[in-house]
Amino acid sequence: MTTLMAIGGAVGFEESNIFKEFIRRAGGAKAGIVVLPQASGLKDTGREYSQTFQSLGVKQKPVSLEFRVRAEADKPRHLEALRNATGIFIAGGTQMRITTIIGGTRFESELLSAFKRGAVIAGTSAGTAVMSKVMLTYGKNGATPRERIAQFSPGLGFTDKIIFDQHFRQRDRLGRLAYAISMYPGLLGVGVDENTCAIVEDGKRITVCGRNAITIVDGSEMVSTNIAEVTGSRPVAISGLKIHVLIEGCSFDMRSRNAVIPQIRLE
Repeated sequence: MTTLMAIGGAVGFEESNIFKEFIRRAGGAKAGIVVLPQASGLKDTGREYSQTFQSLGVKQKPVSLEFRVRAEADKPRHLEALRNATGIFIAGGTQMRITTIIGGTRFESELLSAFKRGAVIAGTSAGTAVMSKVMLTYGKNGATPRERIAQFSPGLGFTDKIIFDQHFRQRDRLGRLAYAISMYPGLLGVGVDENTCAIVEDGKRITVCGRNAITIVDGSEMVSTNIAEVTGSRPVAISGLKIHVLIEGCSFDMRSRNAVIPQIRLE
């Protein structure tokens, strides 16, 4: 099974349910966890995540790979760490730091191989954005899609079916995700709120873990848009997008494009 855990950012170390779920899926107390802090501008990020995972019961000390330049990506010990990992955690910060450091390296190939063999890939904020093949790189906030509200670049490509966005409701990013899906209507837009995680299993099913919600923007039934004609940062017209807002306990079938919301049981 392949598993992506896309976290919307600002997940508090004291709010551990998402971290516990990552550890459980990566093997519990026996998990071999690797932390990738490259997106962060803070020197202690990797150490802090490693300490958190240990405090939650991981017996083997997580490995934080602290390199910040391309020349160090393919060191044998870095590649070996990925080969032995059962869970890989990608820290937040700036997603372009990740792709410019490891894109096109042997390290990137080993990272994708680890995912394909079953290592759980989790990321928060920038670590979520970088998961998709088409990566939302920069953008502006706002509920209305506008010309050039978002910019794109290649991500790491764990999935070619989704475009992720993060800090979603907290930073009012519906407009830029709608814009993205009007450009790529064959993909699913998955906007993840802070303190929330979208769990993607085998590229087929999405479930939710955490305090807030995920927003799924489905363009498969889009009727029309004028996105190709609009200039000057003007609003974009789009007809036929479907939007699902899901919370913990809900799920989404990526094949049928149907959501499941559990019924409330009356006392």
